[in-house]
Amino acid sequence: MKKLKEIIKGRGVTPGYVEGSAIISKQAFMFAHGVDPKSGDVTDIRSDILDKNIKGKVFIFPFGKGSTTGSAWFLETIREGNGPLAIINRETEPIIATAIIMAKLLYGIEIPLVDRLEKDISDIIKDGDMIAVDGNKGEVRIFAD
Repeated sequence: MKKLKEIIKGRGVTPGYVEGSAIISKQAFMFAHGVDPKSGDVTDIRSDILDKNIKGKVFIFPFGKGSTTGSAWFLETIREGNGPLAIINRETEPIIATAIIMAKLLYGIEIPLVDRLEKDISDIIKDGDMIAVDGNKGEVRIFAD
């Protein structure tokens, strides 16, 4: 059984509950031309997580950037089965939320999304740490090593 280290409250943007390994970018993230939908590999040469993979991870980044095509690009990544398990943002923008909402409507895929946390978790956890995202309650649970 996992030992709970801390619960951090925020705002649940989209529902669902998952537990998984974290991947963290300290920079704004762009899905359009920033991730390969066929693999989940980060391809943006300006990204601090270049060549890492977001598939099946809890993806933490401050906010999205880019054009409205980012929603379609992210949605295609999800459709291909290479999207993250969950997303945690400092502040979620409509481009990110739209793709997640459309994934639920079109493919029945639920990706919890939480933002506006009471603490900056990118300073508390590191890549690979196990966390849970509860979009229903707007909570992030951090598990002890």
